[in-house]
Amino acid sequence: MNQAGGILQPVPRSVAAGYVRTLLDALRDQRTAQPVSADQVLREAGLSPALLDSPEGRLPHDAVSAIWLAALRLTGDSNLGLHVGEQVRPGSFDALGHLLMSSETLREAAAQADRFAPLVGGGGHFAARPEGADIRLFYMPFDPDWPCRRHRVEAVLTATLTFTRWLCGRDIAPRSVRFRHAAPDGTTEHRRIFAAPVTFDAEDDSLLLAADTLALPVRQASPALKGMLTDYADRALARLGDAAGDDDLRMRLAGCIRGLLACGHPPSIDAAAAAMGLTPRTLQRRLAERGTGFQDEVAALRCAMAKELLRDPGRSMASVAARLGFADVANFHRAFKAWTGATPAQWRRGA
Repeated sequence: MNQAGGILQPVPRSVAAGYVRTLLDALRDQRTAQPVSADQVLREAGLSPALLDSPEGRLPHDAVSAIWLAALRLTGDSNLGLHVGEQVRPGSFDALGHLLMSSETLREAAAQADRFAPLVGGGGHFAARPEGADIRLFYMPFDPDWPCRRHRVEAVLTATLTFTRWLCGRDIAPRSVRFRHAAPDGTTEHRRIFAAPVTFDAEDDSLLLAADTLALPVRQASPALKGMLTDYADRALARLGDAAGDDDLRMRLAGCIRGLLACGHPPSIDAAAAAMGLTPRTLQRRLAERGTGFQDEVAALRCAMAKELLRDPGRSMASVAARLGFADVANFHRAFKAWTGATPAQWRRGA
């Protein structure tokens, strides 16, 4: 696994259809406040069921965010992320799930998961760090303004623990669990699932595991099958990188712009190019080759972020404007109307 603070390679911003099907399957579970069908959720999200037809299909992050938002509206499940995470099985992770099953120990499975994580999704990454005699496993979403962040992070950590238990056939309990988000109204489900102390408003999203957990054997280990699946995963990862193609530059640029805005810095081409290891001239040229420009990318990202932030009724217009780097609400108002044809208030009411 990557050590905390390590340099990460860009990954495609899409999610495997298998994981999305796990999300949709969880919505039929009786633990949700109002069970709903996959077709209902996809219609509510404005998406076609055909998106999930291909076993090796992938969905863009915007579509997955729309599914999460629709699922929350339809089910009213205040612990949706936990219930989704409990549903994971090998098929949820496509080829990667079966590769993890063939590993000999949890440590080997963790290394394979770290290497091939982009095959499942590019929403974030894991890092491990020793903590006393134990290991703390961090989950770090790439997007600080992820829609439904609480539920998606809870889904990832629950899925990690659920699948780890399934791999070794043991009811592993972490030493502790930490979440950055505030505590929900009830935490009974958190205590049931994690069987460990859970802290909210923490400095990170993480699981603290006993160090000897990683040495546990995987119950269906198969060295011969592991070799074949590793070759398959290598080829799939190469195809995924090739398919990302030109989008990789724009994805990296979007990450830099988000980082600048999060730190309160104006999104200038000089700062973004420096963060990407390019000269401003080279960055502008490469964007022009793709039929876009730096200001076009800034405007598109600000518009997308504005829509994400406006979905939260608790956020004031002033806080949205500040988060997007506008000097005041009036400037944000004019920009948003130019992007969408509606004022921020009008768009919020419609959304």
